[in-house]
Amino acid sequence: MPVWARHGLIYVSAAALAAGRGRQPKSMKKALKITGIVLGILVLVVIMLAVALPFLINPNSFKDDIARMVKQKTGRELAIQGDIKLSVFPWLGLQVGPMELSNAKGFGSVPFASINETDVHVRFWPLLHRQVEVGEVKLDGLNLDLEKDADGHDNWHDISERMAHAPAKGSGGEEEAGGNVDLSVAGVSVTDSQVRWTDAQKHQQYTISDFSLELGAFASAKPLSVKSGFDFTGTNPAVQGHVDFSGTATADLERRLYSADDAKLEMQAKGDAVPGGQVDAILRWQHVALNADQGTLALNGMDATAYGMHLLLEAQGRDVLKDGSYTGSVKLAQFSPRDALKALGHATLVDTRDPKAFGSALGSFTFVATPAYLSLTGVDFTLDDTHLTGSAGIKDFKTQALVFDLNVDKLDADRYLPPQQLGTPDKPREEVDIDKVGVPLRTLKAFDVDGHLHVGSITLLNVRATDFEMGLSAQDGLLHVKPLTASLYGGSLDADLQVDARQANEEHPPVVSETLALKNVQVTGLGQDLLKSDKLSGTVELSSDLHGPGRLIGELRHTVSGHLGFSIKNGALEGVNVWDAIARAYARVKGQTAPPPAAPRTEFADIHGSSTVTRGVMYNKDFSASLPFLSLTGAGKLDLADLTVDYGLKGRVTGSPKVGTDLSGLKGTTVPLHIGGTLGSLSVQPDLGGAAQQKLDDVKKKAQDQLKDKLKGVLDGSSSGGE
Repeated sequence: MPVWARHGLIYVSAAALAAGRGRQPKSMKKALKITGIVLGILVLVVIMLAVALPFLINPNSFKDDIARMVKQKTGRELAIQGDIKLSVFPWLGLQVGPMELSNAKGFGSVPFASINETDVHVRFWPLLHRQVEVGEVKLDGLNLDLEKDADGHDNWHDISERMAHAPAKGSGGEEEAGGNVDLSVAGVSVTDSQVRWTDAQKHQQYTISDFSLELGAFASAKPLSVKSGFDFTGTNPAVQGHVDFSGTATADLERRLYSADDAKLEMQAKGDAVPGGQVDAILRWQHVALNADQGTLALNGMDATAYGMHLLLEAQGRDVLKDGSYTGSVKLAQFSPRDALKALGHATLVDTRDPKAFGSALGSFTFVATPAYLSLTGVDFTLDDTHLTGSAGIKDFKTQALVFDLNVDKLDADRYLPPQQLGTPDKPREEVDIDKVGVPLRTLKAFDVDGHLHVGSITLLNVRATDFEMGLSAQDGLLHVKPLTASLYGGSLDADLQVDARQANEEHPPVVSETLALKNVQVTGLGQDLLKSDKLSGTVELSSDLHGPGRLIGELRHTVSGHLGFSIKNGALEGVNVWDAIARAYARVKGQTAPPPAAPRTEFADIHGSSTVTRGVMYNKDFSASLPFLSLTGAGKLDLADLTVDYGLKGRVTGSPKVGTDLSGLKGTTVPLHIGGTLGSLSVQPDLGGAAQQKLDDVKKKAQDQLKDKLKGVLDGSSSGGE
């Protein structure tokens, strides 16, 4: 009912008194006028009381009552050191000077919480219409001290326990009378505040200081500006820095819709706790929205920058207030992994053979994340000149089970190996000790993976291969690599590898099993690239089925057992000349001058054999080799641990080679040979005494055969004459 005051008189609008059509009776008009006057007087009295109330009531007289109530609720002592100032009209306000809340017993005299000044005002008149209009809430000098002692006791547990057992108001389940209340806040200002965390058990202390928070006008479903900043320090490990935040938030309390827009979080930090010792990081997002009723979350335009990397994220969530599941996409803008790793304090990782390795990278993927698993699809990642695509994920967070299906176009892994140290006469360069290669037992038992990898072309330890394909599975200590195939040096590799560590421990190593087939591989190129050696050339075929216990390759050399077959065609063995050794031995037997040394090279058309391997020793009973003018057969053994050779062979001479001396006398004979030394330095020792004896035996046998034939002829003739 509109009311105007003029010259101290109260009038009621005639229009407001009209109750319908037509002219109202004078008695009715008089009654309404009196009512309006009475209401106007009451309003004036309320206003006068509101203005006079702070002068009639001293709120400081309630300090003891307030302290007593806080004591009952928290068990702590409240000391209100400043004055309490009260205002009623036009704002119902409260301004309180310094206050302190005592600490828990055993935590010293430092207050648990203290505040320098609190200022809260509520507009009086809208309260009559169930509208709560709060002015700017001001908190200055808020200090909070959180501690944990050496025994693990904290200084806030007693308060939380009391609050948890306190009876909740309105817990009867009935809705408060009067319905909903409209709430608005003109702003919140927190200045010069601090939070300190001390952990005596870990000897740590972290402090947030110079904290400020500025909130703009707040009302349900209306945008709210947010601005905050603070310094922070910490010990063990040491850290210090500063954080700034700004953005806009909206809260629709009735529909439970919440959003944050155009937000920016900046952080500068340095110290031992910071990877790399220092970081400047920025996190931005355009829009984040939460629907609390539906449990959905939308995240748009989020990007993070740190250590020279820039990551972009889009995501959506469902049931986020429960278990929650999320889908989205991630993009990593082009950056320098070399610079990023250096900034992160891992400069040794980029100390590579190729100084340009880790020069550039970028990538993207989409994801699905639930409490049970993480799936990455559409993986597209580029590192230098290597391009990787496919999918990967963690199929079970409880077991950390990994899955992947990846395709790589090309990979030169040697670029990323540590640089080889240059050797000196006093300190030769150390080569990679393959005997020390192995898999840690603990890692092997914890490994849970199921994956597939294809690489178009790969270089590893200088060995080049194409169409490399590998399947990998591991669970509960059983690792299986199948298939393991590749095309290399004109031929192919097809292998199957298994490592069984299910029963392994410190005393019992895992058992390694493998089957392998090499076909039509040019051993010259493989030997030169892998071993930097060209001592053996030819086309090799190799098949093996081996097994043995051992953690390292060096251990397996002593324990491996199984079967192995080999064949090398149309090649040569450098470092030894079988015919030269025979020629020199022949000259000694004949008392002749030794021929000039021939080139240390033995050519062959074929070498093959099959063997049984027992505890690191290969036993070969059917060795066979075809050399120019010489056919070798025999047996021997090769110790896989020290690579020593011990073979006894018989060489059937089928011709006379040109080796600086006439060996025609050996044609048709069989020359015993002993092959010894190591694979890297073979020695050939012919036994021409045995050859002469063999030739004599052959002559005797031939004479005996001829004599038998003659006797048979005589006997046959005698029988005919007798008839």
